[in-house]
Amino acid sequence: MLYPSRAPRQAQYDTSGRRADLDGKLSRTRPVLLSTFYFLHFYLVSAMEALTPQKIHTRNTIFNSFGEGMWGFAMAFHNMNSVIPMFLAQMGASAFIIGLIPGGFILLVALPQLLSAALFHQSTNIRNLNIGLHFALTPIAFLIGIAFYYFEFTGQTGIWVYLALWVVWSLGVGFLVPVWADFLASVTVTGRRGRFFGITFTVNAIMGMLGGYVLKEVLSMESLGFPKNFGLAFLIMTAAILIGNAFFIFIKVIHPPRKKVDQVAHWWHRLKAIYLGDRNFRNYIISRAFAAATMMPLAFYGVDLQARFNLPLSTAGTFTFFLVVGQAIFNILFGYLGDLFGRRIAIVGFFVGHLLAGITALLASEPWMAYLTFVFVGMAFGAGQSSFMVYVYEFAGEQGDRKLYYAALDTAVAPFIVVYISIAGFLVESFGYASMYSLSLVFVVIGLIIFLLKVKSPTATTA
Repeated sequence: MLYPSRAPRQAQYDTSGRRADLDGKLSRTRPVLLSTFYFLHFYLVSAMEALTPQKIHTRNTIFNSFGEGMWGFAMAFHNMNSVIPMFLAQMGASAFIIGLIPGGFILLVALPQLLSAALFHQSTNIRNLNIGLHFALTPIAFLIGIAFYYFEFTGQTGIWVYLALWVVWSLGVGFLVPVWADFLASVTVTGRRGRFFGITFTVNAIMGMLGGYVLKEVLSMESLGFPKNFGLAFLIMTAAILIGNAFFIFIKVIHPPRKKVDQVAHWWHRLKAIYLGDRNFRNYIISRAFAAATMMPLAFYGVDLQARFNLPLSTAGTFTFFLVVGQAIFNILFGYLGDLFGRRIAIVGFFVGHLLAGITALLASEPWMAYLTFVFVGMAFGAGQSSFMVYVYEFAGEQGDRKLYYAALDTAVAPFIVVYISIAGFLVESFGYASMYSLSLVFVVIGLIIFLLKVKSPTATTA
């Protein structure tokens, strides 16, 4: 009887010892296990959060702002509305050629867009395509700089050399625009696009202010005569473009364009369907066709106001500075307003900005009014930049052909631009600046009335 009673006690003793030993090991390893668990949980959750569209959108906003900021800095040295008209006027260009620059740029940008949309219709690698086309513009900018810094072309030769390179540059930008528009739609979240464009182009404008200041200093350098000073400005532009393009490499696509099943040869049928089948979009094109009359005075604001108040040539940088101040303020303002209340309010801001600019230029009697004119031009640009592209996205729909819609708009407006820039040069040479400003204002008012009465919100019509 003693042995059986002892055996269980021994067994009980041995079992409890093993349990105590196991509990001791667990107590020692539990903190390590818990720490490992929390680390893996934190890592996995963070990784999942980093891959959400909202997180990628925020990241893309940062990198795109840096890239577009450097482009804003670069374009301050090659601004079609202030710098280039004064540059050509210094070389003795006629009023017709000067008036050709802003409107002609928009026209040349429009010409290759349908070809670009058709060629890249089935392309889904939108990121690499966008980066490649951006870098392709760099050699053209470099040639413009070399032509006037190293070769120092002036007079009629300088005018024609610049115009030849300007045509190539403008066509290159036009080839890029549909791809760029589709790219920006692919790297953004739908409900936050207005803020994306507002923030991006505000940074673009702020860097443009810095560029305008640097340009003013470059043009004021006594050691650099004309056109060498402008040549240096164009070379600085080239370097800034290269740096800006590098930031686009780090942007990630959130929702790549779908590969279309139809053939590229059918693009004309799709374009015809857009023009004939979408009445609301057709009304929007008509309002934008009248709004394109804003191209008439843009080239002449700087030339006219500089001569009117006998301002130095370096004022080109000052005008650019005030223009981008307006852009910086109204880009972010209309971007947020567009997200909250719809794009119509921002597009109305575009019309109002150009109306205020034209009226101020007509009435300007002091130099500060000249600078205010460019602030209002910046207001119009800021409103347009924050909303024009997003508005076209809304017409096309999230699954629609955004490239073709964007190309359809610019191509339809292009013939009107030809008429406007032809009228502008004739009016200035025959009747002076005031008549041209006044006619432009009439067309812009008509465009605003059509937009308010005939164009409905695309999201409302498709809801």
